[in-house]
Amino acid sequence: MNNQYKSFEKNIDPANCKVLLVGVGGIGTEILKCLVLSGFRRIDIVDYDFVEISNVSRQLFFRLGDEGKSKVHVLAANATKHFKSAKGLEIRPFHSDISDFFSKFKVSPADYNIVLSALDNINARRCLNAIIMTYSNPKDSPVLIDSGTEGFNGHCRLIIPKKTSCYECTMGLNVQDTNFPLCEIKEFPRTPIHCIAYANFIYEENKNDGQESKNQRISKIYNLALEHAKYFGIQGVTLELTQQIIGHIFPTLLSTNTIIASCVVSQAIKYLKGFEKEKDFKSYFMYYAQTGIYSSSFEIQKDENCIFCKI
Repeated sequence: MNNQYKSFEKNIDPANCKVLLVGVGGIGTEILKCLVLSGFRRIDIVDYDFVEISNVSRQLFFRLGDEGKSKVHVLAANATKHFKSAKGLEIRPFHSDISDFFSKFKVSPADYNIVLSALDNINARRCLNAIIMTYSNPKDSPVLIDSGTEGFNGHCRLIIPKKTSCYECTMGLNVQDTNFPLCEIKEFPRTPIHCIAYANFIYEENKNDGQESKNQRISKIYNLALEHAKYFGIQGVTLELTQQIIGHIFPTLLSTNTIIASCVVSQAIKYLKGFEKEKDFKSYFMYYAQTGIYSSSFEIQKDENCIFCKI
């Protein structure tokens, strides 16, 4: 199987590669599918979220009746069953936030050859990047492949610790959150966004330690924002706006997720074959399809002020 890889110089078999997939939402489930179909067999998956009814219609491995269950446990079971002919396949699920995954389950970054990020928010990406970049033994540190989509557009990038730029180097490319004075959004809100921002503050101040799904959290914040808006006579607070402001949720297209997932796995295979050593190798891939279909690959230089890359 996978004889097409034998002509490559480095020739590390994907079946012997240990992969950590972080995030099993729209991109993550597609990445898992591509990994298995490309010959990868040792895959650990990490996510803290639970299956929602919307996942059933948009993602391959979730079924009616899975709602409320741990995403990673459902995904591991259903994917293993779906790919029952994939000899030697082992998908291990870990229900956890990435911030405490390594300590909670007593695993090390060195346990993996490749870490794939299919996370959907900036803070989680920064956390994973920091864990990989600060691992005490760079020689044993895995490479990180980050990915993301927004509507018709998407990206993936290969991050090699101490060699390429890291996620923190390019924080300036991200849309920064807007902060509001608490006194203003509490006592004198003027817009729906002010109401949502204040509702988020109240939620964070009063949330319990129990685990909630992302949709449950956003629903609570939405209801709090509605109350605040009603008190001040403000129109325009909607669930969609709350999702965009709090969850950074944008329209998701399965076609875009599939394209980016394929690119992620292609980058992983190229790394296993040593392609990153080629003179013209580019680690950052961008895909644009809003007004046509375009793509570009390029290299981003390290930020000399990056707390990880300047060391």
